[in-house]
Amino acid sequence: MCKKLLITVLAVVIGVGVVSGTRVGSHFRLWWNKSSAWAKNQVSPETEIERLKMELENLARLDERYFDQVVRQKLDVQKVDIKVQKERASLVKLESDLKGMREALVNQDEFVVFKDSRYKRTDVQEQFNIDFKHFLVMEEGVKADEQNLEALKATLRESEQKVQELATVRAKMKTRLQTLAAKLERERRLQNQACISIDDSRYATLNKQLDELEDRISSMEMKRDMKGNSGKGPIRAQEEAKEEQKKLNKLAEERFGQGLKKVAIDR
Repeated sequence: MCKKLLITVLAVVIGVGVVSGTRVGSHFRLWWNKSSAWAKNQVSPETEIERLKMELENLARLDERYFDQVVRQKLDVQKVDIKVQKERASLVKLESDLKGMREALVNQDEFVVFKDSRYKRTDVQEQFNIDFKHFLVMEEGVKADEQNLEALKATLRESEQKVQELATVRAKMKTRLQTLAAKLERERRLQNQACISIDDSRYATLNKQLDELEDRISSMEMKRDMKGNSGKGPIRAQEEAKEEQKKLNKLAEERFGQGLKKVAIDR
């Protein structure tokens, strides 16, 4: 069974490779892209948010590995630093001895004094030559180790900064994901509210009856106003209209200031 499946997969791969540069291959890629997009759209946003949360948690768990790497770099820096300090101390001591021998060799006598002891001048000269060559080699080695130490320290600083930046980036991504989750929840709530429509026939009938009642009451109010105005006469009706306009203007000034123009009423 496994052998047949492997043969089938190989046949598909070979077939795709053969037609990849043809029109058939182009159609196949188009179909694949559409299929991938369709499959992606089948995943709900809620599920995608949960998946992204999981991925963020997985990234956070990787920090332990990065911390281990930074710790190893710190240990390497410490070891090289200790080595360089010892080499510097040895170099300083050797340099001091060379200066002492050099000062002793100023005396041209057969015996010279070095570190409170008498030595043949030739022995001191020979020792100076040997130690000076060794000093030059040590000096170059210390310089190389110092450069290596600086490079290790720079790498360590970069690693520490990267680890800190990862935590900051994750925090921003988490905040962004929380914002998207809140927006999605709000959108779902609005969609659910939109689904509740008053299209039922009973609601429509009741709305129509309410409209009819409102029209009846409006008719009654209009008749009452007409009867009242007819008994007042044109002058009183105009005076009442002016007073009503004054009240409106006063309310408007209190609410919006002096900028609102007063509207004159002509009868």
